[in-house]
Amino acid sequence: MLPRLAWLLIALFALPSFSAAAWGQVTKLQSTVKHRPTFVDSDLGQIATYVGELTSRTFQLEPGVCAQVTAQWDKPMTSEELYSAFLGIARALGYVVVEDGVVTKIELAADTPKDPTPPCRRYPVRNAGQNR
Repeated sequence: MLPRLAWLLIALFALPSFSAAAWGQVTKLQSTVKHRPTFVDSDLGQIATYVGELTSRTFQLEPGVCAQVTAQWDKPMTSEELYSAFLGIARALGYVVVEDGVVTKIELAADTPKDPTPPCRRYPVRNAGQNR
């Protein structure tokens, strides 16, 4: 029978490798799961929270970033494809997207007046008279 110290050494060195292998499987599983969300007049901040949970990213929305989004997709997407689609929506609304590692900031354009707070936008974007 192995002495207690030997079992401790096995546990210290073997368990982390099993954990790393398991984590690799979880990561692989997350990258193959497909999503097909439908958003109807959904708040941009709530969608950011949803996409952040799927991609393990953090979104920071600048005060004044506000939109009601209606969007659906014909085919399922990976989390990364959904992330890219979400950034496309933010850019289509005229917001600036700044990616810094796992943090994604969505900001007002430099020429947007900050006071008073700009009105909430709508997606899909319509002509200028209908967008408010």
